[in-house]
Amino acid sequence: MAAALLVVLGLVLSIESGSGAGSNITTSKLIVDSKTRLTCTLDSSDTAILGHRWTKGDKVLQEDSEPDLTTQYEVDTHESAGQYFCTFLSEPTGRTAGVNVEGPPKVKAVKKSEHATEGETVVLACKSESFPPVTDWLWYKINDNGVQIFNNASQNKVVMSSETKTELHIQNLDLEADPDEDTGSAPLKSSGHMNDKDKNVRQRNSN
Repeated sequence: MAAALLVVLGLVLSIESGSGAGSNITTSKLIVDSKTRLTCTLDSSDTAILGHRWTKGDKVLQEDSEPDLTTQYEVDTHESAGQYFCTFLSEPTGRTAGVNVEGPPKVKAVKKSEHATEGETVVLACKSESFPPVTDWLWYKINDNGVQIFNNASQNKVVMSSETKTELHIQNLDLEADPDEDTGSAPLKSSGHMNDKDKNVRQRNSN
């Protein structure tokens, strides 16, 4: 009996990064070999520039005390997708602009395997760390009959998704109709505008 595969597909939409939040700060990105160089340029300043700071989320990535109107920061092109912020330090307040770095989806199985018995509810879950974030998830099963897509209209299947996580709830588990221990690895696939990524999840039955 051929193995039945459970696959989840995350689709991301491309978005364009624009100018910084400050009206007189312009931003740009330049790919140099395996790096992406982020640049912020302040057109003019009525106060002395005391330095620059680059951040991502709550983390300070780089800070200096140079007085220049331009600041740069390099990131790994394929591993550092996300929103970066450059700040020109001055008194009384600094000026900040954002730079968006797009990258391939990073999809992971929350748990690589699940154990269940007849009649129980099984939850298969995957999470995504990507920018832009995932907008659509698709769970489907591959077997000898082709591809079977699961949604909330499917019998005993419920899909719950957000930008960062998706769950497939298999209710009242039927060991004959639903995938079992013999299915082996189930590829978890996420496709975006950058490329595709495959991960594995597995469902097992407890005896």
